[in-house]
Amino acid sequence: MALTRLGIIPAAGVAKRFGGVFKELLPIGETITLLSRAVDTLEMIPVDKTVVVTNPQKIAAHAVALHGRNVEFVTQGDKPDIWGAIASTLNIDADWYYFIMPDTMQEQDRFPSIPDHDFMLGTFETFDPENYGVLFDGVIVDKAKLQPPQVAWGTLVWSRNVVELWKKHLPDIRDYTQAFNMAMEQFGWGTYSLAWYFDCGTFQRYKRAIEHV
Repeated sequence: MALTRLGIIPAAGVAKRFGGVFKELLPIGETITLLSRAVDTLEMIPVDKTVVVTNPQKIAAHAVALHGRNVEFVTQGDKPDIWGAIASTLNIDADWYYFIMPDTMQEQDRFPSIPDHDFMLGTFETFDPENYGVLFDGVIVDKAKLQPPQVAWGTLVWSRNVVELWKKHLPDIRDYTQAFNMAMEQFGWGTYSLAWYFDCGTFQRYKRAIEHV
């Protein structure tokens, strides 16, 4: 039986910019980590279940950190990037898929519980477009040196129709930018606004996020 809403958190990365630390397990309170906050954000929609895409070196730490939560773990395949994480979930049947990064912080109540497009982007204004995937001239451009400010994506929602499209073209998809643009070309897109968004990919950015909260 298909799930109505599935949450996806890609947490298999090696955190090169953070010296190999499991940055998704960094604290943002006495009992909250970046990863558990991402799970909380998805549960507010609410999703029926959350899948954490992990790897053999991290799965034990993730399981301990999320003990008792309504999550399952999927081991990422050979492609260690965002698209590799998404591809690892394509065989999980749901009506809607909600995607959030585990090393970011944003408003927790912005996901649309009833999406009105097959592909939707949670967007925010950035003065550092070279650090994000930017929605520029109707397509996603990844980490481009564009004149700021630009509009970047932070979270995503897609439908079962998008998953079927990606599965059909799976051998030809190189990365997430190509996959997202393929979905946008086929189905169009909608947006929902994120008033603020922090990428905690470095210690300085993590510190700014903590100070904001």
